[in-house]
Amino acid sequence: MKKENIILLISIMIFGLLASCNDDDKEDECISNKTEYVTSVNSPTTGVVNETINIEVDFQVHNGCGQFGKFIETQNNNNVKNIEIEAKYEGCICTDNLPIRTVIYKFIPNNTGNYKLNFKSSPTEFITVNITIN
Repeated sequence: MKKENIILLISIMIFGLLASCNDDDKEDECISNKTEYVTSVNSPTTGVVNETINIEVDFQVHNGCGQFGKFIETQNNNNVKNIEIEAKYEGCICTDNLPIRTVIYKFIPNNTGNYKLNFKSSPTEFITVNITIN
């Protein structure tokens, strides 16, 4: 009897480990990242050196599971930046709506002058924000 109980216990443990591995694999399949395009930008036109400027950025995701992931920044020169949004999609079952999400881009200029921030709004177009820093 003891031998049968031990075999049964080991079988249950192995089955549990295999089942948990399959769940982890499924979770990974339901998480993805995708670059999305900006639909609008609301920004002040002036700011002060070393002070945070909050810029409101709207972007559209492809389903209800899409949320903000991160900003991807490319510096062209000292005062010009190209900015893209990477959305994170989590979940295997998502709504079919195409919601607009809003996120705050925090810009901290470290010098006086004119800055140009280009937010990617299509494969070839940008919404440009010009900010004068005093």
